[in-house]
Amino acid sequence: MPEKVQHVLILAHPGHELRIHHWLELTKPRVYLLTDGSGGRQTARTQYSRDIVEAAGATSGAVFGDVPDTAWYEALLAGNRKFFTDVLTRISTDLEDAQDIQVVSDAVDGYNPIHDLAYAYGSVLNALVRKHGDGRKHICSAAVPNVAGTVEAELPLDAAARARKIAAVKSYTPLADEARQILERDPQSFDRELLISQNFNWNGPWTPEWERIGKERVAAGRYKRCITYADNVQPIAQHLMSEACRDHASRKVGFLA
Repeated sequence: MPEKVQHVLILAHPGHELRIHHWLELTKPRVYLLTDGSGGRQTARTQYSRDIVEAAGATSGAVFGDVPDTAWYEALLAGNRKFFTDVLTRISTDLEDAQDIQVVSDAVDGYNPIHDLAYAYGSVLNALVRKHGDGRKHICSAAVPNVAGTVEAELPLDAAARARKIAAVKSYTPLADEARQILERDPQSFDRELLISQNFNWNGPWTPEWERIGKERVAAGRYKRCITYADNVQPIAQHLMSEACRDHASRKVGFLA
């Protein structure tokens, strides 16, 4: 990839960057993390990702793991459009000086609603920069194995890159169990890294796996309410997509100008 390209990486949770650790080293993107990775009861793992990003020579963006997962879930349940638009504005403002942008994000995987929304943010930002003639094809890095999409790039890791990736994963202690499970499901994840493209239709019906699990937990009394695709995620994603289409002539902020 040409050195002049500004790569932008939008991820739902800290730790997803480990999936494409060598790509991170090669492209040195500006990285945005939507949540702090704290989930429902855990502590934030933002600093672990900041260390990984800095060691790879990449840059932390203006939105970098400063908002707890619970705040995102509460905003989804409340239908708080301003919460999600404000995040979009913060990212676009941070990128107003960038040129020749390549947007990479998490993929839609049905594993977690914020993963899917990270894809929506990537799509919206890519559409906004393409309106100004700077955009490229939006591509994705799947946070979990076996996600549907068209392979756009396959990056093999030599022995040195593989050793650095293994060391980075081992140093990320909050994700030790999750990394082990992913390695078991995708044993080639330390040998090659994949970037895919998707063309997800936000207007169609869908029942993601995270919704099915959420409903089971509500029925079991573990949750009081369940985030659903149709009631919570789809309307927010559609609202964000509308930001790439509406007239922003009165808004002098980043790409939203």
